[in-house]
Amino acid sequence: MIISDFTNIELDYLRHNCNFVNNEKDLFELRGQGLSLEEIAEVLNLSVDGVKKVSRKVNKKISRVHF
Repeated sequence: MIISDFTNIELDYLRHNCNFVNNEKDLFELRGQGLSLEEIAEVLNLSVDGVKKVSRKVNKKISRVHF
């Protein structure tokens, strides 16, 4: 799932309805800016594996929300 491909309206909808917490919010915003998982790991001071785990949670929440 490429979050940076969503429109601003879709991003706002997801922000409001996905109930992102802590690192999920940060990851969602950084992915929306087009950063790679490796870049996000550096920004958030997490391992790449940790970012992948958070990314899976974010993707799962997005897939559960209906547009």
